[in-house]
Amino acid sequence: MTLKDNHSSESFPLEDAGLIRRNWRVGLRIIFGLFWAADAYLKWSLIAQGMDYRDLVSSAAEGQPSTVASWVRFWADIANSTPGFPYVIATAETVIAIFIIIGLFTKLTSLAGIVFSYLIWSTVEAFGGVFTPGATDIGTAPLYMAMFAGLIVVRAGLQRGLDALILRRYPRFSLLL
Repeated sequence: MTLKDNHSSESFPLEDAGLIRRNWRVGLRIIFGLFWAADAYLKWSLIAQGMDYRDLVSSAAEGQPSTVASWVRFWADIANSTPGFPYVIATAETVIAIFIIIGLFTKLTSLAGIVFSYLIWSTVEAFGGVFTPGATDIGTAPLYMAMFAGLIVVRAGLQRGLDALILRRYPRFSLLL
């Protein structure tokens, strides 16, 4: 066995691996960030069309069991009492998308994305509607939450992202990156 055959797990992917195998974390992070950017764009376009999706939050409680309906109404009250609520949602999605694409504070951004996805899923989507008769789909938010968790696990921001630059300069920030 030559030295070249004895690779440790630290050098994965192998230096002589193809471009895609060496940069899969970057592709994963950027593609997922672009999905979030598309979602943010759609939120901004709703605002531009004059639609207020506070009504969407309020209407999500209809037809749900009392526990789910109470939860949704609780958040609907918050949305209705918060001036500029649609702008807050669209801005949050935009910031998450940008930070994921450029790999900035990927761990914190992913944690925020998990919480944000859960809140959207549990309110506007009413847990994907699984508590309504004939429901066959849980919605996309659980997949988003899993994807964000995956970005944390593979430390996606440390490969060709700003996290790597920050970590080199400020190693004590490793917990955040």
